[in-house]
Amino acid sequence: MGIRYEKDTILNWINEMGKFLRLVVGKWEDFDESQAPVDIETGYSDFFKRERGDLLVLGEDELKQLADSLESEQVRPLALLFLYDGLMNKERILLQKAKLLLEYQAAKTGNFSFEDFGHLATIDKHLK
Repeated sequence: MGIRYEKDTILNWINEMGKFLRLVVGKWEDFDESQAPVDIETGYSDFFKRERGDLLVLGEDELKQLADSLESEQVRPLALLFLYDGLMNKERILLQKAKLLLEYQAAKTGNFSFEDFGHLATIDKHLK
């Protein structure tokens, strides 16, 4: 019974995080100023129980430790949150953190998607 509960909890988390990321990505891709603003900071606090400012100051090793402390299904959403937060707010540090997490998770799990390749290309384009 406990295993099912934990599985359901992470699935619910993934679904809710996915909804939030769709709002963030939609805001970025549509450039629609008439849409209600998306409060990205709630993504950090609601889904990762961390404040945005606390995550901004994490070094590379600390960020990897954070990734190791999360469920593996949570690392990519955090990277995507960093990515779109960095794109919308033009913050290089967030793009660098997104890149680090995407590459770290790919190396750690041995999984890499074409979508992530596209995300990394976007990051590289904006970091130049």
